[in-house]
Amino acid sequence: MVGMGAVNAFARTIVVITKNPKLLLIPLIISIILSPVSAYLVKEMPMFGSFSEFQEGGNESVIFEEHGAFSEEMLAEFANFFKFLLIFMVISLLLQALSEYAMIKGALMAEEGREYSLVDLIYEGIMHVFQVFLTILIVGIISFAVLSIPLFVFGVLLFISGGNPALVFLLFLVEIPLVLFVIGASSMAVPIYVMSNSISASLACFSLAFRNKLSSVTFGALLAVSIFFLLAVPASFIGVLFFGRTDFMANLIANLLQAPFQAIIQALVAIGGLMLYLELSEKEKEEKLLEFEF
Repeated sequence: MVGMGAVNAFARTIVVITKNPKLLLIPLIISIILSPVSAYLVKEMPMFGSFSEFQEGGNESVIFEEHGAFSEEMLAEFANFFKFLLIFMVISLLLQALSEYAMIKGALMAEEGREYSLVDLIYEGIMHVFQVFLTILIVGIISFAVLSIPLFVFGVLLFISGGNPALVFLLFLVEIPLVLFVIGASSMAVPIYVMSNSISASLACFSLAFRNKLSSVTFGALLAVSIFFLLAVPASFIGVLFFGRTDFMANLIANLLQAPFQAIIQALVAIGGLMLYLELSEKEKEEKLLEFEF
């Protein structure tokens, strides 16, 4: 049945995570490590300080007239902040790459009935962190290019037609399935790298997904819905508890409360991509065997 490969892959993902909960410790530890730095960044975000100064000044128009919208000091503060933010983002992505490799390797070993230790998985993740990071970067660039094509085409058509609402609706009809397809396809890239140890081989995720378009779109939809709810749950009570607060402790507690949910999201994407790849690969092998028999 169409789409059953995606449903089976998602079900297998839940089963693997349930049977191997210790795999969640890897992204959880990384999220906890990054939480204080993330909380500090939010606290030190220049816009918060600027807004508080404007509020204390009482007359914003006078401040803008005398000093301009952004002073040299404020611009320098923004520059320093974004340098630190960029460094943090790179470190964060590298750690997530490590986590993704380790979880996929652990899930693969569990599927094969082999024993594994978290220390060994983390060590292997460290050894492959830059390759996984490069894989994610290349796949991300390709995904962005694919998603940009309809945006560019419809953008030109909208400009020519003077903003026809029907074209906007048509753009949504085209872009949403394409986004879901890209989510499904890109989730298989790192699992393919883990199994083949080849960055170029990981790009086969797009051709495999294209040959199984409906399964890829369905799996992308399942992932997107799951991620949405896993983000919405902590955001709902964190928003109530810390509404309007930007101090370090409030941000730190909020990040720590979100850490388990972020760990589950990372596991769903990493292990889910592996299960989708295994499911689609097995399906294609079965189809080839049937063709050979006939």
